[in-house]
Amino acid sequence: MRKLLITAEFSEASVEKLREAAGPNFQVEVLAPDSESMMRYAAFRTAEVIIGEPNEEELEMAESLRWLQLTWAGAERYVKNPNFPAGVTLTNASGAFGITVSEHILAGVLTLCRHLTAYRTYQFRTVARPAGREKLLFGATALVFGTGDIGTQTAKRLKAFGMKVIGVFRSRRPQSTDFDRIITMAEADRFLPLADLVVGCVPETKHTVHYFDRERLLSMKEDAILVNVGRGSFVVTEDLAQLLQEGHLFGAVLDVTEPEPLPPDHPLRHLRNVVLTPHVAGPSFGAEETENKITAICCDNLRRYNSAWPLRNQVDFATGYRRRG
Repeated sequence: MRKLLITAEFSEASVEKLREAAGPNFQVEVLAPDSESMMRYAAFRTAEVIIGEPNEEELEMAESLRWLQLTWAGAERYVKNPNFPAGVTLTNASGAFGITVSEHILAGVLTLCRHLTAYRTYQFRTVARPAGREKLLFGATALVFGTGDIGTQTAKRLKAFGMKVIGVFRSRRPQSTDFDRIITMAEADRFLPLADLVVGCVPETKHTVHYFDRERLLSMKEDAILVNVGRGSFVVTEDLAQLLQEGHLFGAVLDVTEPEPLPPDHPLRHLRNVVLTPHVAGPSFGAEETENKITAICCDNLRRYNSAWPLRNQVDFATGYRRRG
């Protein structure tokens, strides 16, 4: 019998939905993270479909694999792997993380704008004084790199604060009512000096690695805020740290960095105008809404796979993005 191997941390309710979607032709095996080595080898060796994020060694074991469904949106680990098995279809969970990541962005930006971290410290020290100049979102302009699910959900929330939101897409695409305007990466340099808030929510590709270097950071307003929730490589870390120490930019909200995690003594860990979180903006599991969305994507793809229909969210190895259409 054909085997579906689940290695991701789905709840029992979600696993039952996956079993139902897989149908009677699949034997479904849920592999615990602490399974002993021989059991893991046997499970990967016989799996036709895997839902989860196997490492390179586990992929080498999966000699029967035909389709790998990720529970992440980012697929760089696999796209950049020269030993990824030939002929295996790779799909991701894009479309499941927009709500959780956009709420994280707003939480970080408002924390920075209203000095909530400082006031939290004051609370415990019984200090009562203003923490410094504050920043409002109303009437400001945001530049959002990435116009997929995360970028779109972020734009909706920023517009609710009365902001003008410009989306940045890698190439020209139809306009969206969720953005006031959509521009290309090639046009973005003209708009950087106009933005009060710049948000990066793009995957790692040859076009995004070290995009924000010293020159581009200096082109931003002195009191602008930089947010990065996509991949740490989008920003040259040392350039950002140096400019923040020099007083350029109001601050930064960073859920991802390069390297990750940062060394304990790195300057970004100790700056008051940096909100730093350990890549937790969009966890696959832990928030019921997000897990439900991931489960729905996986179930839909299982039904499509059984019917020999095209799968959703197929990853294009040439671009690192999911294929459209």
